[in-house]
Amino acid sequence: MASNPPKPANLPCPQCSFVNEAERVYCHNCGAKLDRSLLPVHDEQGEDSPARARKRISKMTNPKTGFVFQEVKALFKVEIAAVVVAALFLIAQKPEGVPEVKKAGIQRLINSDMMEAIQSPKPSLISFTEEEVNQHLQKVIKPQDTLIPGVEVSRVYAEFTPGVIRMGTENSIFGYPIHAEISFLVEVKAGKFTTSIVAGNLGRLAVDPRLLRLPYGEILFQSSWDALKHEREQMDKMERVDVKKGEITLVTKGGAR
Repeated sequence: MASNPPKPANLPCPQCSFVNEAERVYCHNCGAKLDRSLLPVHDEQGEDSPARARKRISKMTNPKTGFVFQEVKALFKVEIAAVVVAALFLIAQKPEGVPEVKKAGIQRLINSDMMEAIQSPKPSLISFTEEEVNQHLQKVIKPQDTLIPGVEVSRVYAEFTPGVIRMGTENSIFGYPIHAEISFLVEVKAGKFTTSIVAGNLGRLAVDPRLLRLPYGEILFQSSWDALKHEREQMDKMERVDVKKGEITLVTKGGAR
């Protein structure tokens, strides 16, 4: 059987004999200072700490404070949950402008055309349409696992806008399709093909480009970059890269250089 809880100690006033609560320092009746040494000494486990005592007294004197705090805390949790749900909803949405998968027909041999242009003794101009590039990506990059367990790249696609290439991956995450996209500003600097991340998104949820520039920021694209190693090496041999709506034009350095 549980023992009876100890009765709360009281402090009698030495002046008027008024019985005061144990927390008081001065008599509630006459204002005389109380002798707190008369209080019995209890086990520390059964005695309120000063902090708990102050908290308890605060609730007694101002009970609305705790109620308001609980309401604000609950509202904050609801708002966080709403933000998370909204973010997941946007991630699950298919971005606008994703090219449709088309049946394989007569495909342009992009690697062969680029190699022929690169080996030309004079600078050579060569252009590819967005559809030709996407057919090439569909042929080169097969469904494969990424560095993230349970995530597989279903396909890679590209979209060309003035000065920018938007690369996207359609991923299968435990059977659910999720799109990830990164937009690159492309140019040739000091004779080397360079890219700068200017935008990114998961589904329709925008991602700060600074996060994508961090280590492992492009983790969903890593397996695709590895599969396109040969194409990236060919791009390093270009003198100029011009990206227009739906088309990319390359100018080689010339084999004699």
